[in-house]
Amino acid sequence: METNFLPFLIGVGIFGGMGAVIRGLVSNWSGRLPYGILAVNSVASLVAGFAAAALSAAPENDPKAQLIYVVVVAGFCGGLSTFSSFAANTVELIRQGRAIMAAINAALNFILPVIAVVLGVLLASSLLK
Repeated sequence: METNFLPFLIGVGIFGGMGAVIRGLVSNWSGRLPYGILAVNSVASLVAGFAAAALSAAPENDPKAQLIYVVVVAGFCGGLSTFSSFAANTVELIRQGRAIMAAINAALNFILPVIAVVLGVLLASSLLK
């Protein structure tokens, strides 16, 4: 990817910070499972899927589209998505003797984000026609 380094740094920093703030606000939402972590992982995956489809719809080697993609995916989605938190929450469930809930949490944190990426691609594909 060819890009101007300063807009890259500023964009990733600002959007990464926004994603991290949103993750911080939502991450304590829990019940039987850590629902906040599940939600941000799924939303980040949806946004990443949308961004991937939008980039593929842009003219080839468009530096602006590539910059926007990196800022959105590496910045916002990277700040928002919390697989390290997901792993820690899953281990904590195991430590609490809640192995079944840990397995459900692990399965949902893999399955729902994959589905969200597919939905993001489909949504972007239909909107960008």
